Amino acid sequence: DDQEGGGDSMEKLSPWASESLSWISAASKNDALKHRFMQSFPNAQNQGDKKPLEFSKFAMACQSSGDNDRVYLTKVKRSRLPILRRIFRPLLQDLFVFKVVNSLFGHLGILGIEDFDTLQKYLGEWMTMVATDIAKSNMSGTWRPMVRWLQDLILNAYDISQQEQQTLDDDFLRKTAKLESLMKFCMEMEDLPKAFLLAVICMEAVSSASIQLELKTYGKITQLESVQPWEDLLRKLRVCLLVSLRLAGDVSPTGGIEPLTVSSVSRPDIFSVYSWIARDELSLSHDNQVVIALESACLSSSLAFYPSTVDGDSTRRKKTIFLSCNDPRQGVSLRNPTGLTNDTNSRSLLFFLKDHARFTPHLAANRALILASLWGKTPEHLYLLKHAISALRTVVDRVEGFSLAVLVEIYQSRIRPVCRAMLFGFGEHELSEDVVSPLIEDPVWLCEFITVVKQILSMIIECMSKMPSVNASKNLEPSEMWPPLRECPVLNVLVRKLRDVQLQLSSVELHHTIFFAFEMTRSIESLESVVPSFASLFLIGTLFSEMPPMPKGSIQQKGLLDKAIVDHAEKTSGPVVDNFTRINDVVLFAKALGLDAKYVRTQYLIEMIRLGKDTSINDLLGASSPSLDRALFAEKVVQIICSRLNATITSLKSTKNYRGILSLLDADASRWVREEAAKCSPSQQHRNARASLITTYSMAMRVQSMSESLDNSLSAKSNALSLMSGTLLKAVQAQEQEAVMSV
Repeated sequence: DDQEGGGDSMEKLSPWASESLSWISAASKNDALKHRFMQSFPNAQNQGDKKPLEFSKFAMACQSSGDNDRVYLTKVKRSRLPILRRIFRPLLQDLFVFKVVNSLFGHLGILGIEDFDTLQKYLGEWMTMVATDIAKSNMSGTWRPMVRWLQDLILNAYDISQQEQQTLDDDFLRKTAKLESLMKFCMEMEDLPKAFLLAVICMEAVSSASIQLELKTYGKITQLESVQPWEDLLRKLRVCLLVSLRLAGDVSPTGGIEPLTVSSVSRPDIFSVYSWIARDELSLSHDNQVVIALESACLSSSLAFYPSTVDGDSTRRKKTIFLSCNDPRQGVSLRNPTGLTNDTNSRSLLFFLKDHARFTPHLAANRALILASLWGKTPEHLYLLKHAISALRTVVDRVEGFSLAVLVEIYQSRIRPVCRAMLFGFGEHELSEDVVSPLIEDPVWLCEFITVVKQILSMIIECMSKMPSVNASKNLEPSEMWPPLRECPVLNVLVRKLRDVQLQLSSVELHHTIFFAFEMTRSIESLESVVPSFASLFLIGTLFSEMPPMPKGSIQQKGLLDKAIVDHAEKTSGPVVDNFTRINDVVLFAKALGLDAKYVRTQYLIEMIRLGKDTSINDLLGASSPSLDRALFAEKVVQIICSRLNATITSLKSTKNYRGILSLLDADASRWVREEAAKCSPSQQHRNARASLITTYSMAMRVQSMSESLDNSLSAKSNALSLMSGTLLKAVQAQEQEAVMSV
């Protein structure tokens, strides 16, 4: 609305006319859209159109109707445009010459009711070529040739019907008053600023003509009823312009070539609003948690509004829309998001379509697809794929009917070809060897990529277990918003694509196992020797084919599993609260080897204790006791406690002030502790971490409690350790207190 107040003529601009000029201005400032939209807004008219047209060319562009005196222009649009530019040129001058247009069409014999739609079509085509600066002159003041011509077109059609005493049904009269052919033309225009401009002119003409028709028809046709569809169309065009400018024209971030028009957006199977919002979110941040927080804020915002409703008509809210469209950050590449700012004037796209914030998995799925697509173009930027995996975590945690399809699509199209090239070379020509080969040879990139592969395969397995319990698609509540809430066409395509094939769990698990083993061995030869179908892995159809099971039970396989458990325990930092999520991929590997999750969980806790991370698993140990192999746990932890106590006794022996404490210990128990500690392998002794007596005593008490229901031997051992560690703790604490008091 900043166009208002720019002179006498500008002061007379209606709010809709002012908004139209603002959209033209905004589009001209957007480098990405300037060439797409502004081609139909040349600085000056085509100089060739000002020259007289040779009659032969005019005649060639005409065609007879055959059975009457009417002469229509050729059906070839390119050939009739030069004629239309000349016929409608008087509408760009002043009110006193606009009737020349009707005179020309009258000579061609096409001013009858049956030609009403044709004339609208001709005007629409001409409007797509007219210069903007001249079009502006028709949007303010009383003397507006275009508006007057359209107004007369409507009234003449009605008058002719009355003079010829034709009985026209009410529906036809209403269509005539509303200029429905031009409305359809505007809905299908790709040049959105020009569509808005034409719609404003048409609405002004309809408004003026319908006032007179309301009187002539005794209210059968009303101004309100005639103008309302045009106002609705203008609000829809407002949304299309907002989306197009905000996204810098990238309205199909996951693919598609359909132009953005009101008509195409109204169809449920072309554009995805979720994809639009996801693309806009990624221009702000790739961090999944940050984006989810943004969605929550938009959903709860009392300031958010829908541009497609009357709420978007106020001057203040229009200003908010234009500030969002003119945000300079939108020119920044999606690969380098600008981050969220405190600039409350520039709103995200979700602010104007906030009902979609309720569908977090839909938005996360579209973000993952966009990020994976970006990574596919620049595979060296692995951070893009990592952020995609983070978004996929949300898709799996809040599982929907499309979750598995999205996971499979990203794996099949982006990740699988790299895996195949990594293990078997570039013979299938799915990837550029010059681009990908140096990355595979980079140990840092390779390590991070392998982690991503394991994550997505484990998520596919997890999602397959959840899919049978997924509810049918939710009923979408009606909303004032346009486009309305509806299913995502991007995700629906993937669901249909996956429905045509049958994903095989055994094959997915085998691929996960292979990559898990490859991560630890980095030896393709060792994998070939234990996997009969190794050569067919990571082909495009392998996940959908039954694969022969991998041989189980070898010492080498169990050694790999134990190594994986130790690696995960060593990498664990901070408290492990109440679940084993971080070792899901190890559990899957164990399952492929014929071992159950109980062994993996038990061994993981044992290794955490061996590394001195007792406090990190306090809560987890208490909550998971029923799901552990308690006999194995007690046996191994007893050995670890013996190693700790033996180290403590050895340390006390070397300290003069504490030697007396050792006399309190049972000699047989001390000898047994020393013998048990010696049973630890060199690698275990290397991992055995020093722990305080308090920590050791606490663990001994816990093992004692767990051993009560086990065999007598384990129970006796745990009781002895609890007694010894308690005795040592009390004696050392007493000795330390005595030393403090003596000072």
